[in-house]
Amino acid sequence: MSKIYKSCIHIESSLYVAPNEIRACCQRFFYKDKMRGDTRLLEIQENKSPSTNDIINARNKLLEEVQNDKNESCLGCPFITKNLEKPIVNEKIRYLSIEHHSVCNLRCSYCSETYWGGKRSKYNVIEFIKDLSENGVLSDCKQVVWGGGEPTLDKTFEILVNEIEKYASPKLYHRVFTNSVRYHPAIETFLKKNLIKIVTSLDAGTEETFKKVRGRVKFEEVFSNLKKYASANPNRVTIKYILTDDNQNIEDLKGFAEKCLENNLIECCYQVSMNYKNEEISIQYLKSILLLMSLMKKNGIKKFFCDDHISQRFKKLNGNDRILILNLIKEENLEDLIVKVDQDNHLNIYGAGDIAKNIINKTILKKDKNFIKLFDSDKSKIGNELSGLVIENPVEIKNNKNRIFISAAQAYDDIFSNLISMNIDKKRIISGIFL
Repeated sequence: MSKIYKSCIHIESSLYVAPNEIRACCQRFFYKDKMRGDTRLLEIQENKSPSTNDIINARNKLLEEVQNDKNESCLGCPFITKNLEKPIVNEKIRYLSIEHHSVCNLRCSYCSETYWGGKRSKYNVIEFIKDLSENGVLSDCKQVVWGGGEPTLDKTFEILVNEIEKYASPKLYHRVFTNSVRYHPAIETFLKKNLIKIVTSLDAGTEETFKKVRGRVKFEEVFSNLKKYASANPNRVTIKYILTDDNQNIEDLKGFAEKCLENNLIECCYQVSMNYKNEEISIQYLKSILLLMSLMKKNGIKKFFCDDHISQRFKKLNGNDRILILNLIKEENLEDLIVKVDQDNHLNIYGAGDIAKNIINKTILKKDKNFIKLFDSDKSKIGNELSGLVIENPVEIKNNKNRIFISAAQAYDDIFSNLISMNIDKKRIISGIFL
């Protein structure tokens, strides 16, 4: 019998730079009633930047622990895969996350001191990034994600972006998670150069709720700054609404959609999410998702999607829940938000990742696979199967007239732009949810 090896793409090729440690991932999941993830790779020693050899050794050690279920953070992780070949570990980084401080000017209700506690780096981050760059570690890097803390509060933000650009792959882009409380001219400059994308959570439609959820009276300032950023490059601006117990009232949902229209943010992308600390998604949250999507659509917003926090927690509706949702859909005239797939409604799903997998396996699509085509631009995926569907090359989308559903979060804007560059009619691109 062949030996089976456990591995994880994050352990093999990702790096999350924190103030006092380096992590292998930022995934959070529940296993045996305990939240896990955020797996530590290296603990940072004071004033000592880790080397490329330190990264390799730490990856090997962590993978060895995973083989024997010895790492508590990784137990039950949905991203662990089983393979016949032993994973090959090197120093290369395909995904880099920089969260090297926890200085923030907000106090979000769903956040923790880990991200706003005021910690500074125990080592020279510029020196560390420069060493990675000059040694070719970032030559295959596809994405750099900036978090924190608020990344733009650090004086080295602009320096680090430019330093990485000297040596990194020309295909690399930066995704900056900024709260947009303060306007930063470098953000606007980088947006105009197509160098970065930004994600900003608003999570409210009124000043009062913004203060309750985000912790500061900065509602108008955030919208004002987003308006400036969107004028530079709206396709690279994603506005996020994280549903919590405090912001699901109709006043906030309606206020949010109207405020986005008022500030000329229609061409931005919109990400609907939920508090990751909730183990399951409730029927009330599902109702709020539908209402929020409906209100955005009525205000001319068309590029919206649910992220992996929602898709991971979504489960098949029981009989009573289904009746409640169907009644809401009928009462609020939300029929156009429900994606139906049958003999008369074939569908293209673009994006063969975890969101697509959850949608196919946990919704009515599980019974209607004959009417679905699955696509992904990642050449390594084309020809393989996901949940019983063969992954095809996106160029084939031009050979049919089916509706197109984008099943992605971080790559949503890229996929949308790619479809437009293929002269695909925007009317074919749909948004909504599957029951």
